[in-house]
Amino acid sequence: MTTTANQLEEPSVKLSLENGIARVVLNRPAQHNSLNIDLVTGLLDVLSTLNSSRDLRVVILSGSNHNFCSGLDVAGVMTDPKNIQWLLSGCDGYPHNKIQHLALGWRSLHVPVIAAIEGYCFGGGLQMALGADLRIAHPTARLSVMEGRWGIIPDMGISVTARGCVKEDVLMRMTITAEVVDGEAALTAGMVTELADDPLARAESLAAIICNRSPDMVKAAKHLLRDSYTETDEERLALEEKLQRRLLGTANQMEAVMANIQKRDPVFTTD
Repeated sequence: MTTTANQLEEPSVKLSLENGIARVVLNRPAQHNSLNIDLVTGLLDVLSTLNSSRDLRVVILSGSNHNFCSGLDVAGVMTDPKNIQWLLSGCDGYPHNKIQHLALGWRSLHVPVIAAIEGYCFGGGLQMALGADLRIAHPTARLSVMEGRWGIIPDMGISVTARGCVKEDVLMRMTITAEVVDGEAALTAGMVTELADDPLARAESLAAIICNRSPDMVKAAKHLLRDSYTETDEERLALEEKLQRRLLGTANQMEAVMANIQKRDPVFTTD
């Protein structure tokens, strides 16, 4: 993980993994967690670590000091053309570039990712949040597709991640106006899943529920609902059956049944 001297050697991204729950915290509080090269590198490293973790059950993504992410640190990144070229260069093992992986990387994980959104969620921050599976926002959070103010389009996978969540005309309006909306309006627009006075506490509550479900079922559900969107009805139905057949009669599926019958907490395996 990378560090910066002006943060007293604190990491730009904090990662902890306990009892299957990974907590990822963007950590540039003085800059409202804006994305500089150090933070981008840290997030790419975290995604690589999580992708290889065998015990992972769920991820909670948040920002320090009650702000999610205020977007790209334009002054710190765009002043050097080499930074732009690096951000737009290929991401090893994926059919997209590095900056797009900051959003699409969460989707590529086999477990649910919950974004807890407070304060600023602008530009790249919003695109990263849209890459999560669930977004819990404070009613007063501030969200915006901010790139239009800088004369550019959003390019961190929003054309993929917003599909099925945000109506096309609403996304078009927000992209070309770069307007800022609060959590209530974002909920109406489909940008967030739900509102909470304490988004992080709600994310923790959801994570606990997810950890009490069969990990095989959770992974299959994410695979089905994430990957079938562009398929035909016949292909979707075939995928449903294929995934269900893989679950039926397995140790974790039978444990879910027995735990319900015996009214006890289940004990699942993650192998």
